[in-house]
Amino acid sequence: MMEEKIDRRILKTKERIRDVFIELLSEKPLKSITVKELTGRADINRATFYLHYNDVFDLLEQLEHEIIEQFEIICESFNQVFTDEEFVDVFVRLLEFIRDNNKLCSAHLALNGERGLCEKLVKTVTDRCFDRQQYTAYGFAFVLAGTGGVIYEWIFGGMNESSRTVAEQTLSIIKKIRG
Repeated sequence: MMEEKIDRRILKTKERIRDVFIELLSEKPLKSITVKELTGRADINRATFYLHYNDVFDLLEQLEHEIIEQFEIICESFNQVFTDEEFVDVFVRLLEFIRDNNKLCSAHLALNGERGLCEKLVKTVTDRCFDRQQYTAYGFAFVLAGTGGVIYEWIFGGMNESSRTVAEQTLSIIKKIRG
């Protein structure tokens, strides 16, 4: 059976919608972005937008879903019982993924200080990569919130530190919490 070929025009259109959406997210809150404004700036027909998305909230949800799927792929190689070096290696890959998707992550996180995407990414990592039994309930909650905070601070600090440095510092903090 032949694989269905994806039309390059569809890919280009979705890419254009995504790029304009990210631009708009960096300028204003999500609730202020309209399909009319987005399609006008992207120079596409509104009907074309609605072929792919229900509204701007659906667009954001689909973008988040794509990012979370990519995170899950990275996490697949990560065992719940990990060596320090394994943790650092996987965390570096996750941070590099964030760096590669900086515009979307920064724009989304900048919305009124919301950390929704960052928290979803951290939750994806912790659910797939951490053995909760190694922590108290409060300790695990702290690791979850703290790791999200580290990522958030790294992004808005300009990502000046290397991914490896951030990963090593995060591991050091987690080891202290584990006791």
